[in-house]
Amino acid sequence: MLIRFSVSNFKSFRDTAVLSMQADAIKEHPENTLALNNREKLLRSAAIFGANAAGKSNLTKAITAALIIIRLSENRQINEPLPLVEPFMFSEDRNSETSFEFEFIAEKHRYIYGFSCTAKHITEEHLISYSSQRQTNIFRRSGQEFVFFNNETRKQLMPLTAKTAENKLFLATATSWNAELTRIPFLWLKESIDVFNSYNPSPQSLEFYENDKTGELKEFTNHLLKEADINIDDFTVESREVKNPIAMFQVNVPAFSKEYMVMTNHAISGEDEKKRNYQLPLLSESKGTQNLFSLSPWIKKALDNGYVFCVDELDSSMHPALLLYIVELFNSPETNPNGAQLIMTTHTTDLLTTSLMRRDQILFVEKSNDTGVSELYSLNDFPVRTREDIRKAYLAGRFGAVPNIL
Repeated sequence: MLIRFSVSNFKSFRDTAVLSMQADAIKEHPENTLALNNREKLLRSAAIFGANAAGKSNLTKAITAALIIIRLSENRQINEPLPLVEPFMFSEDRNSETSFEFEFIAEKHRYIYGFSCTAKHITEEHLISYSSQRQTNIFRRSGQEFVFFNNETRKQLMPLTAKTAENKLFLATATSWNAELTRIPFLWLKESIDVFNSYNPSPQSLEFYENDKTGELKEFTNHLLKEADINIDDFTVESREVKNPIAMFQVNVPAFSKEYMVMTNHAISGEDEKKRNYQLPLLSESKGTQNLFSLSPWIKKALDNGYVFCVDELDSSMHPALLLYIVELFNSPETNPNGAQLIMTTHTTDLLTTSLMRRDQILFVEKSNDTGVSELYSLNDFPVRTREDIRKAYLAGRFGAVPNIL
């Protein structure tokens, strides 16, 4: 479970922006929260609103950048630049460091892991764990200098520092050498949080369908299509291997790749009122249908495993009623018993209601026209009456994060 993510000096976020999934001390919709302990609760979902180009997508891009830097660390060659590091775009010093930090629960333990970097090297890195309320510093790194805070940790991890290049993360290096102290947090960051871009769906979605031996994913997707009132009764996914034409010219390129064919089935009544089945390629369906088809495996993966699922523009080409249904899947303890979390950017103002969402689940991003700096803040930062029309107040500009239309 994600407690918070913070980023600074990345794209339009010059100052530290904190995406917190900690529930505030308000009484509305207790079912939308997860009990962390006797004192703390976490949010099951969070919706981020803002005008176009305000920086909403930059927040999900920051999470993506941090995860890719972590997950591909051990594959990085000497002197190879770190990917996706983009400092604040209007800074005079484009070589200043960018910082990321995650706080999360993994295997019932609480961790804080963060790092700072430039495009060339890691400048700072740290890992902290908690046993009950007691904080344990596992390691801290400044450049290539490492500090360990007890003899046991030092004995296990110090020999591995020599194997860590300046453009690699020690968390990944230590785990690759079977260090038990770093294994749990690294695996959580590798496996338990996914980011999905509705405008550029992952081809891995098709692999999920191909490996769906039990048919559970197919059943789940057909149910979502039905909820969306899309006239698709079923679908098939087939694949075949095709030769990769550039494999003979480049090293480390596979000789074969997979080509997928997805067909949707429509039961249509003719003039004689008899039902007949017609098949169409998925690419002939609407953009919304294609997005929902690609999105479905990731939603199911998160709900089944209690993972964190981040989506940029979840409502892209999607009817608001379907968006509300997906949000309810995560907010409901019945359909989300494993504690999955949904983080999304959206323009769908139907979510701006306290009948569905808590005030702390509604976040805004606003960018200053003067400085180009994006700021992230919560609806709960404003005095809002219980029965106030939040949607109307938002569109009127009370909370900011709306376009200035003359």
